[in-house]
Amino acid sequence: MSKKLPSRYGIRTMVPADAEGVARLAGLFEPVSTTVFQGIDAEDVSSWVRERLACPDWAGFVAELEGEIVGFAFCQDMANQPSGFVFPQARETVYLMYLAVDEAFRGQGLARALIAACEKLARDWGRSGLFLDVADDNPALGLYERLGFERLGAQVFLRKTIEP
Repeated sequence: MSKKLPSRYGIRTMVPADAEGVARLAGLFEPVSTTVFQGIDAEDVSSWVRERLACPDWAGFVAELEGEIVGFAFCQDMANQPSGFVFPQARETVYLMYLAVDEAFRGQGLARALIAACEKLARDWGRSGLFLDVADDNPALGLYERLGFERLGAQVFLRKTIEP
C-alpha cells in the first residue's frame, strides 16, 4: 500500500530557477554527502544544476512546502552512457544521482514521492529501471530496500598513501 503525500506538499518537475534552492538544500548535507556536490560552493552547484537541466538526458523533481524547496531528486538517463557502466542493464535505466529531503521534513513521504516521480520519468523515457548508489551506513538504505531496490553487489573503495 502506498503512503499518500500530505496535501500541503507538492512534487513538481525541477526548473532552472530552482537551482539556488537545490544548492541550499544540498549544502545542508556537507560534509557527509558523498555525491558530486561535495566541496562545491553553492554558486557552482547552482550552475551545475542549470547546465544539466538544459540537457535532454537529465531531469529533476522538487518537493515544496509553501514555495520552499524541502527535497529534491536529480536523475540522468543512462541510455547514451558507456555500455556496461556499473551493471549490464545500466543503459536501460535512469540513474537517481541525488535524493535529498531536509531533515525537518523527513518521515512524511517526500522521498517516496520523489522516487515515484523518478520512476514515472524512467517509464516515460522508455527505460526498464531506476538505480542509485548509497553508502551502506546511510539511513535511507532501508527506505530504498522497502521500495524494491535490490543490491547489485558491493563496491569497495581503496586508497594507498605514497611517499613523496
